Amino acid sequence: MLEVIQQRLPGVSYTYAADYAGCPYGDRSVEQIVSRVMALVKTAQSRRQHGLIVVACNTASTLLLDHLRVEYAIPVVGVVPAIKPACASYPGGNVLLLATPQTAHGTYLDRLESQFSNGAHVQRFGSTELVRLAEQSLHSGEDISAVAAALGPLGAKQFDAVVLGCTHFPLLKTSLQRIFSEAELVDSSRGIAERVAALAENRLDYSGDNAFYVTAQFGPPQEFLERYGLNEARCISLSALE
Repeated sequence: MLEVIQQRLPGVSYTYAADYAGCPYGDRSVEQIVSRVMALVKTAQSRRQHGLIVVACNTASTLLLDHLRVEYAIPVVGVVPAIKPACASYPGGNVLLLATPQTAHGTYLDRLESQFSNGAHVQRFGSTELVRLAEQSLHSGEDISAVAAALGPLGAKQFDAVVLGCTHFPLLKTSLQRIFSEAELVDSSRGIAERVAALAENRLDYSGDNAFYVTAQFGPPQEFLERYGLNEARCISLSALE
């Protein structure tokens, strides 16, 4: 997500706040997710005043965009599964949504599917194991056999499109494309980047320092940080929520 936003808005300054201590959100209750994200945004805002907030998590976006928009006057951009473009491309087809259990079984998805299915059959598959494998891939590369095992309950079904309904899942894109070789992989990143660009106007900074915050003593590997011009991940505490 960040990479695509940077491609659309080269040189934009940003803060990336990652709740490693709370991951994966798909295993947590609605109340826990709302509390953690609100606290994370508040902590990041206390360190620097940002011109725009991107909630780069499908699960969190389906639960608390309204909470953030009440709390902050700046634009808040959510990331929701790309059901609309996938179903528009394959009317009457077979579409698979890969997401966390919290997203896959939520009422937000019910509304998306009802409004935008376009006659397509949408099958939902919720998995926190795929989130763990995606994080693991940053350190040791993709493990296609483990990804295939996590998807085992789907059997040998064929799909026209596979919606990557979690912002972790593009990290497994090579494996997923091999497993679903006949399907188009669809995610929200380019649409979100365009939305950010449309809202940017004079709100965004192109001269400030970038920062990467994590809520645990561990984070992504150094080579991942260096890809985005960062030297370190700084740990911030949400101890009251642990």
